[in-house]
Amino acid sequence: MTTWLEHLSDDECRERLASAALGRIAVMVDGHPEIFPVNHVYDPTLGVAFPTNDRTKLHAALEWPWISFEVDGIEDGGEAGWSVLVVGHALEVADPAVCDDLRARRHVRWGAASDHRWLHIEATKMTGRRISYVL
Repeated sequence: MTTWLEHLSDDECRERLASAALGRIAVMVDGHPEIFPVNHVYDPTLGVAFPTNDRTKLHAALEWPWISFEVDGIEDGGEAGWSVLVVGHALEVADPAVCDDLRARRHVRWGAASDHRWLHIEATKMTGRRISYVL
């Protein structure tokens, strides 16, 4: 068996970010990294955006200068998998109309009440890779 690693183009990364239902953010909390699942939206203008309440994720994302976001998946048949990583700065989405639009476009509608706040990641880095194997 041979393993094959392929780097994804920016367009492929954006497509996978847009199609994934669930991602994870990594933030620093009290000096150590923590990872939280989030149901996100990929917006061509904002990039990755996600809702959060006024607790740990929100404060950690806004107070630390960097945030990471990752999505991954297994392709049909299980013979290949992929991962996309976004690194950047978290910013709050201030426009209520934009928040309403993001809320309506999510794939998964977990716990994002109208009082939740939306953050987006101003990306400084986006990378993706696909790993497959050949017998």
